Amino acid sequence: MTYINGVNLLPATGEWTLDVVPYRGRRVDEAQPQSVNTYFAPGGTRTDFDFSIDRLLAQFPGCSTVALVVAWFGDSADASLCRIYPSTTYVGGAFEKWDGGAWTADDWRCSGLTQNSPEIVPISSSGSSFVYGGTPSDASVVRCLRALKARGLRVVFYPFILMDAAGFPWRGRIAFSGADVSAAAASAAARFLGSAAPSQFARDAGALTVAYSGALDDYSFRRMILHYANLCVIAGGVDLFLLGSELRGLEQIRGPSWTKEGSLDAAGAATWDYPFVAGLRTLADDVRSAFDAAGLTKDRAALRNLISYAADWSSWMGAYHSDAPGRWPHLDALWGHENIDLVCFDNYLPLSDWTTGDGGLDARNWSAPRPAWPPADPQSAGLGLTGTPALADKAYLKANIEGGEKYDWYYADGVNLGRGADPLGSDRPVSRPEGDRLTQTRSRYYPGQELLADKQLRWWWRNTHTAVYDAGDGRGYAPRGAAAAWTAMGKPISFSEYGFPTCDRATNQPNVFFDAKSSESATPYWSVWRPTEGGGWAPREDAHISSLALQAIHEYWNEDGRNETSAQGVRMIETAFNSAWCWDARPFPVFPQRSDVWGDAGNWTSGNWIDGKGPFVATPVPDPPPTPPTPLRFPDLDGRAWSIRCRPAFETLVSEHASGRASRLSRMGAPLWEIEIAYDRLGAGADFDALLGFYDAARGRGTAFLFEPPAELGLGAELLCRFADDSLDLEEFMTKLWKAEAIVLVSVKS
Repeated sequence: MTYINGVNLLPATGEWTLDVVPYRGRRVDEAQPQSVNTYFAPGGTRTDFDFSIDRLLAQFPGCSTVALVVAWFGDSADASLCRIYPSTTYVGGAFEKWDGGAWTADDWRCSGLTQNSPEIVPISSSGSSFVYGGTPSDASVVRCLRALKARGLRVVFYPFILMDAAGFPWRGRIAFSGADVSAAAASAAARFLGSAAPSQFARDAGALTVAYSGALDDYSFRRMILHYANLCVIAGGVDLFLLGSELRGLEQIRGPSWTKEGSLDAAGAATWDYPFVAGLRTLADDVRSAFDAAGLTKDRAALRNLISYAADWSSWMGAYHSDAPGRWPHLDALWGHENIDLVCFDNYLPLSDWTTGDGGLDARNWSAPRPAWPPADPQSAGLGLTGTPALADKAYLKANIEGGEKYDWYYADGVNLGRGADPLGSDRPVSRPEGDRLTQTRSRYYPGQELLADKQLRWWWRNTHTAVYDAGDGRGYAPRGAAAAWTAMGKPISFSEYGFPTCDRATNQPNVFFDAKSSESATPYWSVWRPTEGGGWAPREDAHISSLALQAIHEYWNEDGRNETSAQGVRMIETAFNSAWCWDARPFPVFPQRSDVWGDAGNWTSGNWIDGKGPFVATPVPDPPPTPPTPLRFPDLDGRAWSIRCRPAFETLVSEHASGRASRLSRMGAPLWEIEIAYDRLGAGADFDALLGFYDAARGRGTAFLFEPPAELGLGAELLCRFADDSLDLEEFMTKLWKAEAIVLVSVKS
């Protein structure tokens, strides 16, 4: 499959999850160390990360880019209070690594800290489990980056903030809680950024870590970014380094000199007082200096050693303020900066507006001609499509990449109210919209208002940008003042993230996700919910629509002739760095099967993961493969409730006659036995490991094995069997078990 060009590699946490070296860990309340990164092939020397990348390249051979996501934590949505820090779930514990012949002691290390440092801020727990895994150890990050490059992959380093605060909010909520347009607001932005200086970081190439000479409890954003810039130098560099992502609330903090009109910089470009944006420019300069000093100079032509920041889709073109109607291109000062090489944003823009019932206005306007921009009447604006209207139509999804909501028109309001009775009268609960979105009352844009439309990528790239606001002169929302510091067609745009939850109507609102612990949890507008055992509710899964949308985006910019290049050779969309969210370093189906190990396993079903949800591919067995026992036996799962159906399978020759009659001759004097094994539940831990080890040993390709049926079936004490479907590979086998589907065996002899 070729529709995935790049992926974001999760999880952003897990002390050794990203490593190519096997590790064991012991928490303070544990007597013995436990494996932490060899769940896929227990007892082997290849790690989960290795197997996961094998699967990625087998399932998506066109994938050439991996963005490595690594997280620190934030503990407040108030910028004046929020600390940004690394942490571990093994505070006071111990680790061992496999050195090729024995287990030897090692420490988790990050920015001068170990698991025994008194300055560690612990990760929150819920019951007996932690809400997040720990920050990946520095050494594991370096080895991971080197391993990805050794496979010939382009590598992005993506530092990430996970919020360990009340409600587990989105990092874009970090803002200033006091009065904006003030010295206090600027001070809050400066405090969040911190005072970590480039001279305070010392690279240790032997231990694969970076020491910090500032106070170890000085937890700030600059410390995080400069730490990882230096760690990437140890790894030999990366193709693209991101200065974080989606910090929308911080970007829009206004300092005391902010005015609607702004001022002019030395080059005559419009600028406004956004202190965090100015801080990102300084960070870009500091990272550039670290790379250049190490010989990692930028190469925009070959796409190496580049730097950018990943804005949110809702703010990449400009900032809104509740007290100032309009939009200001606040990030142009960053996008135009010499040490920012790409314009990156996380592209979760909607590709549909599909209601329950008949689908709504998009279905009704399906075949009407597409109007010129801006449509005078958005209610009747056509899509210019043929055929029967359907949400799962690739042409429809492509039509809304540069069309539809946030391009041709917008909703003035329309909050997602969450699960409730369908307002359109079906008997299914849906995620209910309200306001204009409920009634599909679409508002129009007017000439000169392209900056208000987040999908206007082509216009944005081709032009310079001025603020658009209402000055009370009767012109309404209109472009005003000098252009900001963006040179038309000066740099390419890339989608640092894009993707869709695998749930109903995912393309209506791709930016939401279902996570019961988070205050941000939601499913897309109009999406249907399903009942679960125990009387609960869960999003209705739909992996097809998410896969179709990924294909639509890839084809639109890579194959359909929609991309363009400037006279100077700058591509509008640099697709090399377009990275789907997400692939997991914990290989399917161990993740999400092992919910006893990973607390986010329950989010997989309707989440944005693409592994385990597309066509399955063979996964290599451990190298060297384990020696199968003699004879190989199907494992006995203690304590599980099994039921077995057994039926004879005869084989006959059939001779057809012109009269319509047929004669039959049996080829076997005794039947084969077709044995269908089902189960009420499959436990984790030992049962799962036993099944995994068995299938690895059997190789899943028709190998015969011994199976002991229950005595009441009267088939004898032991049968030599094989799988009826000998084309099952490991992933399919484990998926059947995980979904509680029957496994069919056929006896070879009794």
